[in-house]
Amino acid sequence: MEYIDSIYPISAFPNQIARAVKLVSEAIFTCNTFYLDKAYGNNTYSYLFAVPPATHGQDISYTFFAGAGASKLNTTIATAMQEYITSFAMNKGNPNEKGVPHFRMYGPDASIQVLNVTGIRPAIDDTANARCDWWQEALYV
Repeated sequence: MEYIDSIYPISAFPNQIARAVKLVSEAIFTCNTFYLDKAYGNNTYSYLFAVPPATHGQDISYTFFAGAGASKLNTTIATAMQEYITSFAMNKGNPNEKGVPHFRMYGPDASIQVLNVTGIRPAIDDTANARCDWWQEALYV
């Protein structure tokens, strides 16, 4: 418990619920993507789907987008996602294609592609952190 208090200090959160949410989400879900990137030597492509409300699984309807008349999805994001996915499959693991913003490899700088209604841009993966490293070590077992 002592280490949990140091990596999830109470003072860093507005309340215990916010602290618990961050701890549980990283332990069970978000840190796992970081582990996969590390397992493949950071030679991966990772994205953060941040279209509000940005809940888990919401990107599925964007992945299988069937055209502008089919839904109320952001067509720019849906089209870009499909371009990245099909290019990745057709180009031996490279998602880059003309017409969509360049998608950087995860690499040593932990680069991810953020897809949001405000645009598509690179960012640094916030799961590349000491907390996720600690969870991966499984010292709590």
